[in-house]
Amino acid sequence: MVKVGAIIQVRLGSERLPGKALLPLPFSGNTSLLEHVVTNARAAKSLQQTIIATTTRSGDDTIETFCSSREIPCVRGSADDVLDRFRQAAHTYELDVIVRLTGDNPFVMPEMIDLAVEKLLQTASDYIITTGLPLGTNVEVFTHEALEKAATLATATADREHVTPYIRREAGFKNQTLHFESDITQLRLTVDYPTDYALAALLFERLWKLGKLITHEAISTLLREQPWVQEINAANSQRQVFVTEEEEISAARQLLQAGGFTRALRKL
Repeated sequence: MVKVGAIIQVRLGSERLPGKALLPLPFSGNTSLLEHVVTNARAAKSLQQTIIATTTRSGDDTIETFCSSREIPCVRGSADDVLDRFRQAAHTYELDVIVRLTGDNPFVMPEMIDLAVEKLLQTASDYIITTGLPLGTNVEVFTHEALEKAATLATATADREHVTPYIRREAGFKNQTLHFESDITQLRLTVDYPTDYALAALLFERLWKLGKLITHEAISTLLREQPWVQEINAANSQRQVFVTEEEEISAARQLLQAGGFTRALRKL
């Protein structure tokens, strides 16, 4: 039997929103952001294990305490070499297939995890990434063999810090994209800035009930009724990791075009 597990990478040392993983959602609640991520992952039918992978820094001792109090498996490893941290977690819990999640994305949907895992297994792929969903809700799925190969061969700092760029870029891996259509694809549903947290807290205040997950359909309905909600964090930008120079140039072209910088666009 194929053993599938989610590895949630998390640390408390965020520059823009320190300690965000353990902030309460909603504001007045007793459930942390990270606990919502774990709950959503555990609701995925395809997963047999959900593991938190944090760092060995003393500042992340609280993460280990959080895991111990809730009987969540926890692995601690390098703060900078997240790729090796994933390999350590996958090896410790003998995973065949890994779902990569992060501790700042409380709106990831279990059904999307299940569909991505199903596609990876059906197509015998090494790596699957979902697209078309709101920022913070797409997922990556890959085999233990692909992870081991990347952890052995990748030397670039960006490849070690971000886990999957080597797999996505290098020849020899069978990669697939699973695209979804969403009417809230423009929405930021990750928590990186204080205003991201404000939006997440509002959505949990309005839509969350204990024992039930917030669906993207419920968020979409709320936005139709109160479109101002999406402006709460609309000014925030996401730090991107580009796999190739061509990908970075393409993103730069899109930004220049959107801003009307036609002269600069011609020179790029």
